[in-house]
Amino acid sequence: MTTPSNIDLSFDRNAALIGMRQTIPLVIPGVPFGFVLGLIVQEEGLPKLAGWSSSWLIFAGSSQLAALNLLADGASAAVIIVSVFLINSRHAMYSAAMRDRFAPLPLWFRLVGPYFLIDQSFAVAETSPDLVDPTPRFRMWHFLGAGAAVWSMWQISVAAGVLIGNVVREEWALNFAVPILFLGLMVFSIKNKPGAVAAVVGAVVALVGRELPQGSGLLLAIILGMAAGGIAEAQLSRRSS
Repeated sequence: MTTPSNIDLSFDRNAALIGMRQTIPLVIPGVPFGFVLGLIVQEEGLPKLAGWSSSWLIFAGSSQLAALNLLADGASAAVIIVSVFLINSRHAMYSAAMRDRFAPLPLWFRLVGPYFLIDQSFAVAETSPDLVDPTPRFRMWHFLGAGAAVWSMWQISVAAGVLIGNVVREEWALNFAVPILFLGLMVFSIKNKPGAVAAVVGAVVALVGRELPQGSGLLLAIILGMAAGGIAEAQLSRRSS
């Protein structure tokens, strides 16, 4: 789909700032993610610059943290791949939900935009732009502003973990990586009852199964959390029908 030539898409400072401000409260729970990721990068002995660079080359904190934690636990490649796929599967739904809204925008945005399509930017884009200004220009710069705020905070958090991680006891990062991961996911998932059920089940299973071999505890937590959320949603649908 081509962009009509008469649409004004010039930089909208107000839209970008609104996106940033609305995203800040959602960014704060992600700070522990980035710090723990930096700690794990340091413990793995990666060069600091290379380790930090992975946070912006792979802008998917939950799956990146899970993958590093699983690697540290000696998980197999199959477990890591399946876990990352399941964690990131929600982004396909995000993309489908926003397709019509951003389809008229230029190709460069449709290529760059998905890089910033994470939980926080999706939540802000879904709840506010159409209520403030439905124009394509506002939507585009509001979304990019929100994404920029999340990206900046994530890079700072990871850098802090990489640079000052040596002041933290070495074993802390790996022991608490999974609980912190699912605590953050729980915060972002509690938007309805099925989401709360999925998040709580996933967090509990992750904590209970953290000693299971080959990182299977995390994989089990993801699968059971998704299953619990699906069952809860089906039951609510039956009650409402």
